[in-house]
Amino acid sequence: MSKNKEKFPSSPNTLHNYFARSPASTKKPANPSTPTSALAAATKPASASPQANGTPKSSKSFVKKEPVSAGKEKRPAVVKPDTNQEDEEPIGTQKKRRRILMLEDDASDTEDCAPVSHLNNDENKPNNNNNLEEYDEQTGTKRFALLSSFERPLETAENDGEAKGAKAQRGEDEGPVQKKIKLENISEPNDEPGAVLDEPTVWTHQKLDFLKPNKIKDIHGNRPGSEKYDSRTLFVPDTYLNTLTPAMRQWWMLKSKNFDCVLFFKVGKFYELYHMDAEVGVTELGFSFMKGEFAHSGFPEAAYDRMSTTLVEKGYKVARVEQTETPEMMQERCKIERTTSKYDKVVRREICQVTVMGTEVFGQQVNLTSNHQPRYMLALAESCRQGVGSRYGVCFIDTSIGLFHLGEFDDDNQQSRLLTFLSHYPPVLILHERATASTLSEGTQRIFKTLLANVKREALTTGTQYWTAEKTLKYLAETVYGALSSEESKWPPVLRTMLDDGDSLGLTPKESYQLALKALGGCVWYLQRCLLDQQVLSLATFEEYVPFDDNRESAAVASLHKRVEAAKAKRFMALDSITLNNLKIVGSEGSLVDRMDHCCTKFGKRLLYSWVCAPSCVKEEIVQRQEAVTELIENVDMLQNVRQILGQLPDMERHLAQIHGFGLALTDHPAKRAILYEEHVYGKKKMRDFIATLQGFQSLLPLPQLFAGVSSKLLIRLTHKATENSGGFFPSMEKQIKFFENSFDHEKALKSGSIVPEKGLDAEYDAIDQEIKELNDELEDYLAEQSKFFGCTVMYFGNDKKRFQLEVPEGRAKKATEDYTLEGTKKGKNATKRFHTEETRCFLKRMMQLEDRRKSVLKDLARRIFERFSRDYDMWKSCIDLVATLDVLTSLAEYARSEGLMCVPELLEKQEEGKAFIEIEEGIHPCLTSDAAENFIPNGTTIGGDGKANLILLTGPNMGGKSTLMRQVGLLAVMAQIGSRIPAESCRMTLIDRIFTRLGASDDIMAGHSTFLVELNETSAILKHATPDSLVLLDELGRGTATYDGTAVAGAVVHFLADLKCRTMFSTHYHNLVDSFHDDVRIALGHMACMVENEEGDDPTQETVTFLYRYTEGACPKSYGFNAAKLAGMPMAIIKRAYELSKTVEAEALKRKILMKLLTQAPQNEIKDLVVKFKSCQF
Repeated sequence: MSKNKEKFPSSPNTLHNYFARSPASTKKPANPSTPTSALAAATKPASASPQANGTPKSSKSFVKKEPVSAGKEKRPAVVKPDTNQEDEEPIGTQKKRRRILMLEDDASDTEDCAPVSHLNNDENKPNNNNNLEEYDEQTGTKRFALLSSFERPLETAENDGEAKGAKAQRGEDEGPVQKKIKLENISEPNDEPGAVLDEPTVWTHQKLDFLKPNKIKDIHGNRPGSEKYDSRTLFVPDTYLNTLTPAMRQWWMLKSKNFDCVLFFKVGKFYELYHMDAEVGVTELGFSFMKGEFAHSGFPEAAYDRMSTTLVEKGYKVARVEQTETPEMMQERCKIERTTSKYDKVVRREICQVTVMGTEVFGQQVNLTSNHQPRYMLALAESCRQGVGSRYGVCFIDTSIGLFHLGEFDDDNQQSRLLTFLSHYPPVLILHERATASTLSEGTQRIFKTLLANVKREALTTGTQYWTAEKTLKYLAETVYGALSSEESKWPPVLRTMLDDGDSLGLTPKESYQLALKALGGCVWYLQRCLLDQQVLSLATFEEYVPFDDNRESAAVASLHKRVEAAKAKRFMALDSITLNNLKIVGSEGSLVDRMDHCCTKFGKRLLYSWVCAPSCVKEEIVQRQEAVTELIENVDMLQNVRQILGQLPDMERHLAQIHGFGLALTDHPAKRAILYEEHVYGKKKMRDFIATLQGFQSLLPLPQLFAGVSSKLLIRLTHKATENSGGFFPSMEKQIKFFENSFDHEKALKSGSIVPEKGLDAEYDAIDQEIKELNDELEDYLAEQSKFFGCTVMYFGNDKKRFQLEVPEGRAKKATEDYTLEGTKKGKNATKRFHTEETRCFLKRMMQLEDRRKSVLKDLARRIFERFSRDYDMWKSCIDLVATLDVLTSLAEYARSEGLMCVPELLEKQEEGKAFIEIEEGIHPCLTSDAAENFIPNGTTIGGDGKANLILLTGPNMGGKSTLMRQVGLLAVMAQIGSRIPAESCRMTLIDRIFTRLGASDDIMAGHSTFLVELNETSAILKHATPDSLVLLDELGRGTATYDGTAVAGAVVHFLADLKCRTMFSTHYHNLVDSFHDDVRIALGHMACMVENEEGDDPTQETVTFLYRYTEGACPKSYGFNAAKLAGMPMAIIKRAYELSKTVEAEALKRKILMKLLTQAPQNEIKDLVVKFKSCQF
């Protein structure tokens, strides 16, 4: 042997060496008896190879045979578990991979294995070690495994001949292979050094020059910082690629085009992670590095759901790379292709799906999540207009149900509509064009950096990635929905309305939808990149997004009449982002949605969320909801029965989209070519989800009977059959459900993961079955003829390809003519001879052809069953929508039953020239828990109405409950217009078109906005958009600036709102402001009552304030700020000094007031009151 070969001995059959070797070599492998310790794991780079041509040096070097010590037993021969993990060639001296046995819910049905080489030599000797590490036969490394003591079949090679050939090449003796083993007989193999690397090391990818920060480029050679730089790609030089083995080159080629993804690279039954991806696996998934020059970790196919979901939830993008041909297919391809290089001699692999937060579709390898909230992917297109705001186009998708929303709207400089949109539909992924002066305004970029700082964003290149509207329509027409003028056109109605009426081809967008369709183009490109475009677009489910105030004229006060007229046409109450946050309407624990949510279904929870974010402004709709809730409360048995039915339903809305994906006949998609080894597991999952959905719809069939006697119009519409004059919309599903119930055996399908159809389900299968039956009849007739010919009973013998041999007793076989070919004999007492004839060969050929056809049909039958189910998608979806509404109504009824004092709000239409009003008696904050509500002080509030002021100027002590009362009024109004009962003795109100809030104090550091500027921005939006039907809640406006400036601004705003006559609660601590409006009939004064002790003393530390939390008419004389200071624990000396200073300031202010009263000849009693106050300020 050469020195080089001695220096670089053959290494085990590890995945490291799988990627470090050349294509198939004809050299003889090393003796399998060579001890592991003699096999070095390292391989030398091609540059160090003595070979002159630069070809990577093969790792299959010869090593000297070492004698096996007498004390060591020779390992038994092993059938290679998975020949498909070997892409090019069999390798000498293998270490077996100890499999990870994934103990899922259907573990008893999962066929896993452990290699025979780890059996105890003495099978009768028990082994209690059930915690088995996995050993990777391709990487030569240990993995984790959790095993329990039950019987599992041994994994064997898919092709016995191939396995035997591999064993012969390795020089192994063929021994008996045990088909099943018990895991308690599996022993822990000897510790083999260096299997898993725990110590820090410098990996290959950390030393590569083209990955260094100062050298890295995208695939087109652009450096970071360049406008054209694409961080999704990586430039990998050809000089480096040419040094790699075929498989590792394949990995780098995929990585170069998907540099932003973690590649789950399929090798046999395992997903492997290499280089920087392996570091992610170790850091985020708890894997261990495997020994070798490059970083490497991985996991079995069965764990894909858990691993991918974990990374996606942590913000990573995962690309699933599958083998799309077997080694046999690869060899056949290489034979057909005339010119092949060494890099072609590797099984093809393709990315089948890219998953990132916002693109989840819950396919066959991923289970539905428990989170019911949609996770939107948003594409945002902007047209900037200097000084007058922007125009936005939006397209946001819930990929879990395949629902697109498209819209376009103008916005102001504060991005009010955009912020509200983002609050209603919070995205988890944002797509936008690369930032330029014309594509992204400073305001939008500021929102990205503040409100959306934690949301993943991707900048796309205009034109090539973020398509124009025209390019988007052309793609949809040519690829998805067909020509608009075609009879087979499948264009969704919403998209049709966005096309120019003058273009019959449907390739020209309306001017008002240019940006919306451009945003759609960004989404479609991204779905293409994730390989989800066929699945999601084929559902053709589109809705138009219309902002809540889309029809209003913006800005000018002079256009108030137009704003009022536009508001009358609105169907929903407008709640902007500020209001949603200030009133805590949505969010986690303690929000209004959280308190009201008693829904039984996940799709019902999603509908409740939309109701709360956009309450109705249609009186008839609200009253019908109230009547339905009342009837449910009055019929407790009916309520409990329906909630029991709904509580057993899965997330059928998502299952519908999932089943649609299962039934989709993908066109030229890598997923169709993928070689999956857990197909039976995925088949069971599909059956489980499909049958659960069927059972869900079946459980809903009793609803019409259950609600047969109801009188509520809404309940009738939701639950009664859609027949003439019934008033109901509930679909008749019995026929469809019965079809799928009778089409196949559900129990068998759940166990096997496949469908064997009942007669009548599939015409092609039935035809093949009939041909097989007819062929069997021919076989029986022919057998009868042969029995008659031989004069004895003749039977068929054999199986598979040796079937239909004629078995004839030896004594009668003499009659056989030359047409009978002897195939075999049986000696002994019942000696027989077996013959084939031309007829039996023909029978066998025909039978095998029919069986192959039947197998092919069965393979696609499940998909066609799912596709047939999806033909009635509109019917199933309409049923789910009706049930979701019913679920929300039962939730409102359950909420009313579970709380204390509740009333049905009385909603009134505002008469012409009439005044808007709201009257609440003994109202309670709805977000309080039941225990807290018992100690809560209820409050009544009346704003507006005949003889009542529309604006309340609210004062009171600090911490007295002013803000809580204002929030309470806003939340009760929202609940009333949802159709819910509210916690109060009574409530009467006219409809509210929009709620405005300016509560709390905050600045916006990222925008460079002070607290006062933030207040003014929010107040400006109120003044621009409020109508007489709005509800305005303003808390301490002007606190962010000097007292005089703040008082002046607050006074001007109060005047404006009082003239507008919208219902307003305005809290303040500016008592000068209160004094100036004390005799204004448009304004009512109110305060939060308190009881004060030792108020007259000169020592403020002795003053005690007891909050009564009760709304009372009239102004509060003081804010009692020193009490708040005392409660906060400030030093008493500081409080006393502050009190002295306040008296001095107050005295100066009273002097000026007295002088002004004297100069204006004010009434004497007012002057006397001021003098008394002035004297009290003197020490």
